[in-house]
Amino acid sequence: MTSTVEVLVLGLVLSADSFSAAVAMGTRPFKRIDALKFAASSGGAEVLATIGGFLAGAHIISLISSVDHWIAFGLLGAVAIHMAIEGINGLRNKPSAVKELNFHSFAKVLFVSFATSLDAFGVGVGLGVANKPITPYLFSIGFWAFTTTIVGLYLSRRLSDKFGPIFTLIGAVVLAMISIQMLKI
Repeated sequence: MTSTVEVLVLGLVLSADSFSAAVAMGTRPFKRIDALKFAASSGGAEVLATIGGFLAGAHIISLISSVDHWIAFGLLGAVAIHMAIEGINGLRNKPSAVKELNFHSFAKVLFVSFATSLDAFGVGVGLGVANKPITPYLFSIGFWAFTTTIVGLYLSRRLSDKFGPIFTLIGAVVLAMISIQMLKI
């Protein structure tokens, strides 16, 4: 039997990477629609990765398990380097030049959303192997990823208004740490 607490906690734990990515990427100015798109992308990527893992099962994951952490490391590392360059450029330029930036492209948002959802794929495999009912987990995982992405973006906005490019650099370090963490899996 699946407990409600187990379902909620698993969804919340899986949302940590979504939250961290949102804090890191929220240093650029964004509109409410940008926040909703990013949150939907994060929640959707987590749900799709969980479904993919559930359907793939342990057999297919064993074929890519030797390289999946390197893929996540490379993807998140590339985004971290890009953000670090933005932060350094922001420190070199006037603060008004940083405000002229637009929010990240939707392609970049999707890229980060899927890169941070690889752990959900593994959870999906585990749920499938354990023969757990996937539906309540999908709702929890999607809800928490969506919610923590919104919270992370708005928290970052408040902090970046005061710290600007410095916070962009901190965000780059956070993403770099997540990417390095992928190598320890």
